[in-house]
Amino acid sequence: MANLHLAIAADFLLAEKLLEALENSTLNIAQISAVELEHFGEEHSLRFGAKAVAQIPLDDVDWSQFSHVLFAGKMAQAEVLANAVKAGCIILDLYGISALIGDVPVIVPSVNNEAIENMRERNIVALANPQVSQLALALKPLLDQPLAHIFVSSLLPSAYFGDEKVRELAGQTAQLLNGIPLDADTARVAFDTVPANVQGEEAKLPFSREFELQFAKVLPQLTACLTFHSVQVPVFYGISQMVTVQSNYPIDSHTLSEQWQQQAWLNVNLEQIITPVKNGENDDDCQNALQISQLLEKNDATVQFWTVADEQRFSLAFLAVELLKIVLDN
Repeated sequence: MANLHLAIAADFLLAEKLLEALENSTLNIAQISAVELEHFGEEHSLRFGAKAVAQIPLDDVDWSQFSHVLFAGKMAQAEVLANAVKAGCIILDLYGISALIGDVPVIVPSVNNEAIENMRERNIVALANPQVSQLALALKPLLDQPLAHIFVSSLLPSAYFGDEKVRELAGQTAQLLNGIPLDADTARVAFDTVPANVQGEEAKLPFSREFELQFAKVLPQLTACLTFHSVQVPVFYGISQMVTVQSNYPIDSHTLSEQWQQQAWLNVNLEQIITPVKNGENDDDCQNALQISQLLEKNDATVQFWTVADEQRFSLAFLAVELLKIVLDN
């Protein structure tokens, strides 16, 4: 760990969150730099503790200077990832653009850590999509029993699709509240919902439409019984999931709740329902966790529950650092 020379290749906002998660970790980082996959702008600067972080334009980067790369690029930047691999870097692919390559492991930290053994095939490991990691962490206590079916409805915020979608939601909301109609050919984001894989760029993003194949790498035994629905909603940050689990045997909701309470990175809320807005207003420790609430026992063998997580701070930044720890330990 003392020789960890780390590059963060991301947009500015995610780079900030990754640096915050790294600063709160126990990792000993000898060198850390940020590679500007998109130009940060002169007014934006990054810090790691008391030190300024070097910000390197993509065209100027020498990947051979780094041992590991936290890579948060889109499919159009796959060649950048390939160049870093050729230079000898170990890549942690945070957006999973390499996840569908057969011998690239896809990992949800603490769920399938053993898959890291396959990383050396290409020196690439993919962090599971936020929808996958959120579900897998919630299902951990139930993995030892035969499950008949899992129904999941994911409500995806604008931030799931990137900073541009967040700005689009803010702009459309302000415009419509001021009585100014949108152009007829403008895809509606504000005050509306739509299937998550049909609008604009998200229709082309592998982490939007093919995450079920990622789930098959993480928990292959559950692939046949999983039904996933994903909906884009007019929320800025925070993925919500309504999950129904049907088992072939009775499920004790009290025991399930106790198991969740013993699980790292997870908060169980018995008295109140946590929404994305409430989660965003919580303190930092709460935001760096998966929130579970409204646990209902539908019948002896069926339970329903509601989960919320900050897809930026928790599902990407925090879990990326946990994945880095796994990589360094192997």
